[in-house]
Amino acid sequence: MGEVASNHEPPASEWPSFYGLWKETYQGRDLPAGPLKGTLDKLMSMHYKTYVHLTSHDHQQSWKTEVIAETPRWMCLNKPSHLATEYDHYHQDRPHMSAIVENDLRRQAGWIKERNIRWLKPVNILDFETSGASLWAKEEETLQQLKDTFHSEKPNRIYHALCHGTPVEPFFTVDLLLAPHRFQPWMMKSSKQGKKSITHFEVIEAFRKHTLLKATSWTERYHQVRTHLYCKQLPIVGDALYGGDLLMLSELKRSYRFKKNRPERPLFDRAAIHLAEIEVEDTFAEETKTLQADPPHDWKVAMKYLQQYGKPF
Repeated sequence: MGEVASNHEPPASEWPSFYGLWKETYQGRDLPAGPLKGTLDKLMSMHYKTYVHLTSHDHQQSWKTEVIAETPRWMCLNKPSHLATEYDHYHQDRPHMSAIVENDLRRQAGWIKERNIRWLKPVNILDFETSGASLWAKEEETLQQLKDTFHSEKPNRIYHALCHGTPVEPFFTVDLLLAPHRFQPWMMKSSKQGKKSITHFEVIEAFRKHTLLKATSWTERYHQVRTHLYCKQLPIVGDALYGGDLLMLSELKRSYRFKKNRPERPLFDRAAIHLAEIEVEDTFAEETKTLQADPPHDWKVAMKYLQQYGKPF
């Protein structure tokens, strides 16, 4: 026990056996501070796979999901689009991560078993179309602690959004009271009876007809960034719910050739919004981590074509 509690980092050659000793001794509890903790973080990143495979209960759909970061208390996944975090009462047929995780816990799926996970719940909720950083707690106490810090009024969530049009200023703030729409409660709208919502926007890159924005959210409301940009008449590309049109390559590339008997596919078939960065305040470990989620494939492809064909004349 005395050797395990030491702050001296063991040589790399001893890591496998040292990892086993840690599992026996701490079994996922809080890690000691100091160089030892850094070593254990390295061991965990080496021991666990970079991806987990989430599969729907009917095995008709599967999502290869990146593990951005992981500790004995929480893990952060890079959520793909077309997969909600939680059950949506208004769109009951949509797959969601919570059901998949619960099923994997019951059947002890490979990625659950190798991590010895007994309990897993989401901290932040992303809608069906939004991709990006999805934080999950492995124990109830951690869930409450992370929710308290994550949902406080702090700039700890940074989204990237591609919108139609160009903002008047390169920096602007939207401060509105948001509430569910009376007749379409799956949408949000500005309302005097709503809840406070604040987002700071910054232009990352301007194109001919579109703008890539950095959106720093100080509050966490459903569809907050999507609603704020709609209210500024800058709807997000592909966001049909809030007035966004599809992004087509034929609109960007003058020499685009349509293929016979094959309709053109949009570059985005969903709202072009991605939770690119979150800040995790882990009070148990007494540290704050900044986690970044790489953009998905559709995002990279769209950016490539916009930079190639969508630049201002």
